[in-house]
Amino acid sequence: MCRTVMAALLCAAPLTLIACSEMHEHEHVKSSYVGVASMDQDQVAQLLTKQGYTGITNLHKNGSDWVGSADKDGQVVDFDIDKNGNVHTK
Repeated sequence: MCRTVMAALLCAAPLTLIACSEMHEHEHVKSSYVGVASMDQDQVAQLLTKQGYTGITNLHKNGSDWVGSADKDGQVVDFDIDKNGNVHTK
């Protein structure tokens, strides 16, 4: 009887692995990150403020990037924010 149970387990193990791997292929991972391209103007301004920018002006979308001007460390800089949220000053 032990051999019958063992044989059944050995036969079932590969099927279980296949079923688990198929379930994993259809798994959807959700992230709390909201891309900058989907943010509104107020959200982008908050992002900039948290990074030390003040006096934000002319903030608008250019494709999937946001562009504008702001004060940073006592200087007025032009900037663009790429789709990954990286601020590039000019």
